[in-house]
Amino acid sequence: MKNSSNLRLIPGLAGAVGGFALFTGALHAAPFLYGSGNLLLAFRQTGNASDYVVNLGSATNFTALPPGTTFTFPNNSPSQLTNAFPSVNGLQWSVAGANRPPGDASFPLQTIWVTAPRLNPAVQSPAWLRKGTFVQGTAASQIDALGVNAASSSSSQPAGPGNTATGVVIPVNTDFTLGPVLGDNSDYAGTFQGSVENRTADDFDGDATNVSRSDLYELLPGTSAGGTLNTAGRFLGYFELKPDGTLTFHTVSNVVPSPGITGIQRTGDTTTVSFTTVNGARYQLRATDALGSSAPVTTWSAGAILTGNGTVQSLQDTSTSAARFFAIQVLP
Repeated sequence: MKNSSNLRLIPGLAGAVGGFALFTGALHAAPFLYGSGNLLLAFRQTGNASDYVVNLGSATNFTALPPGTTFTFPNNSPSQLTNAFPSVNGLQWSVAGANRPPGDASFPLQTIWVTAPRLNPAVQSPAWLRKGTFVQGTAASQIDALGVNAASSSSSQPAGPGNTATGVVIPVNTDFTLGPVLGDNSDYAGTFQGSVENRTADDFDGDATNVSRSDLYELLPGTSAGGTLNTAGRFLGYFELKPDGTLTFHTVSNVVPSPGITGIQRTGDTTTVSFTTVNGARYQLRATDALGSSAPVTTWSAGAILTGNGTVQSLQDTSTSAARFFAIQVLP
């Protein structure tokens, strides 16, 4: 359910913000097109007179890309960006999409795709966690409102260089500004688990080689019954913004480095094995006694499975055997 205190919608459309029903009536006049599951690139800047929203296309275009794919978005117009902002310094930006009703049958409703900013451009961010359908639904409604408001703002302006089918410049003194939707803490007005916006450096335009990077995660609604609640979202790749206003998307190699075991601690019959992980990779604990230690690891007893989040994590094994051997296997 949308929180009307946080959202700014055009009168008469509040009951239709769930999906494609928005493309009726007055919204046909909007050059800017938006539908459920579209990824939206949002820019804002403290003290600026306008915001800028770009439709990057369906999230499904990002979910099955081959490793090593890189492409530039023609939808993100550097000229629109420079017309909307006096400089690219101190620019806040994010990308998000939500599968709202009626949605895409390929994904559960309230699936969200959202960026996590990199503090260091060379280091992947910690993964966002999968939450329940209701919790993700509140954040999804805010993300959806961003697209609704962009289309609404578009319909209130004449078509032109700052108002096209894929990008719209939004005056901040209107009801459609990004502030109430994203919130002061960049967490969709308190409905999301953390800040989604990246911020370019104050001297970002001083060097053409500077980059600002944010990672894209897919968050299917999790369940406690399936053991997926609060597990790491799926890492799809990262966006890279350059000082000239161009935006590219990069997928990474699907080769997961071998995990390093950082500690083994035994209490009674239970042994805790700690090891390094990569965001989104799945790991399984394998164990055997002395008799099986010379056999291939794939034949050892299979233990619990977890999804990595980029930090050191642990799995446990319970056995009365006095001698025990362990390995961490990366699953496909």
